[in-house]
Amino acid sequence: MNKKAEFTINLVREAGERIKDMMKEDINISLKSSRSDFVTNVDKQTEVFLVSGIKEAYSNQNFLTEEKTVETMGQDHLWIIDPIDGTTNFIYQKQNFSISVGYYHKGAPVFGIVYDVMADEMFVGIVGEGAYLNNIKLPMLDQSILLKDSIVSGDVYRPGLFSLTPEELKPLFITHRFLGSGALEVCHIAAGRWQSYVFPSLKVWDFAAAVIILQCVGGTYHFGDLEDGLYFDNEPRVFIAASNQNIKESLKALL
Repeated sequence: MNKKAEFTINLVREAGERIKDMMKEDINISLKSSRSDFVTNVDKQTEVFLVSGIKEAYSNQNFLTEEKTVETMGQDHLWIIDPIDGTTNFIYQKQNFSISVGYYHKGAPVFGIVYDVMADEMFVGIVGEGAYLNNIKLPMLDQSILLKDSIVSGDVYRPGLFSLTPEELKPLFITHRFLGSGALEVCHIAAGRWQSYVFPSLKVWDFAAAVIILQCVGGTYHFGDLEDGLYFDNEPRVFIAASNQNIKESLKALL
């Protein structure tokens, strides 16, 4: 296994244990951009722990992080970190949240790690090696499944996202699920639990790790105007992830 990936897996697992310990104490909650956009002291402390651990192990690294506890960002040795993806779930459900760390070099993906802390599911994708769930290699995804035979996750019925009404959309796929953590929803595609995920306004740290895992098993994604590519900035854009090209194109055609 890639040694830097192995180091990061151990660091992320330790961060998960720290989160579980902090959940036993009072959590400080504040708002960011809206009344449903939360940040907690646990988000910030987890991000500092991850960044500090990486800096201690490797020199001259760059970071793009959700909580902006560090300001360096370049294309070489770039770590894209969301310390808690699904903060609302973390606050209210105490489950269905994840730690997300993606590592890119010169704009190209190298490895992605997404850890479902409470379910103890460690998703790992390493370019050239494959994807794993708790050290078990994930099989390649079925490329023949059509949208009508699939399960769609995400904010599918958000007004204005698709050109059709919710009632018009419902017959186009088997059913719909919404977990509330973009990173985990993409990883669930990689694990074969559903076939696509749609959200109207994701930022790059929400999925940068998860799409590496997805691509390692044959999945694909659309972000803004890019196909299987990232904008390395802070702007929210429409995001679609799918188990195969056919499902992705079918969903894009409905936008």
